[in-house]
Amino acid sequence: MNLLTDSQYSHNSLLAMRKDWNLFVDFCSSKGVCPLPASTTAIRLFLQQESNHRKYATIKRYVVTLSLVHKLLAYPDPTSSTVVRTLLTQLRIDKKQDATITTAFSRKHLEKLTQQLIRSTRSVDIRNLAIYYLMFECMLKRSELKQLFYEQLVVDKNTMYLQMSNNRYTLSDSAYKFIDNWLQLRGHISGALFSAIDKHGNLSRMPLDDSSIYRILRTASDKLKLNVQFSGQSLRVGAVADMADKGVKVKDIQHYGRWQSAAMPYQYIGNRIQAAAERMVFKTFKPWD
Repeated sequence: MNLLTDSQYSHNSLLAMRKDWNLFVDFCSSKGVCPLPASTTAIRLFLQQESNHRKYATIKRYVVTLSLVHKLLAYPDPTSSTVVRTLLTQLRIDKKQDATITTAFSRKHLEKLTQQLIRSTRSVDIRNLAIYYLMFECMLKRSELKQLFYEQLVVDKNTMYLQMSNNRYTLSDSAYKFIDNWLQLRGHISGALFSAIDKHGNLSRMPLDDSSIYRILRTASDKLKLNVQFSGQSLRVGAVADMADKGVKVKDIQHYGRWQSAAMPYQYIGNRIQAAAERMVFKTFKPWD
């Protein structure tokens, strides 16, 4: 996939594309039909089968992958047919309510975790508390957290800042304190800002990966004894709500959270109508055959 797309996609996107394509190839093998170029009927039957246990967003991703592979190999795009487009329209209506709402990680959650972890001397607790504050106050995505380096932290006149591209985020005194605790524990001042810790409490120089961050967020849910699990977007959702409650304008929240449009901030504060309107700006409409 990386060769086909000329290295234009992230590693995670490539993994998703490979998984989608292999799933379609397995389906075609089971039906005794050729996956490339695929027929409109094969695409339709595949989507119908997967729609029985997949969400609409996943079905849409399958269509994007199948379309991309055919275009890259100069084959006609079977997903642009009227039959497939009609099926997608029907699935969008049928599965309108299947999208789950991300559980928000609120400031109250942050305060409760602080009370639990503030006196802990365990390296994993010291690191995790610093991560919770930094992700919440800077609206960090999981991918952004993994790519943070020591050099991005700036201390000036007893104030700590996080430098990201052209943005500088001023951290609270609490965030400064907990991040400084982690830095002192970590020892060296170069490389990845946050690193892995094994089950024995030994620190690694290796940066966090997706599974590590997943466990860190799951740990927060477990410590708070919640019936739901936090996801990689939970802190961004909670931070948006926190800023909105303080009267910050949505456009300013959009800039702070590094979104290309205001669609997601509107979605996170519950204004779905305006969120849909914002998304329309980025939609392109493909003609039906």
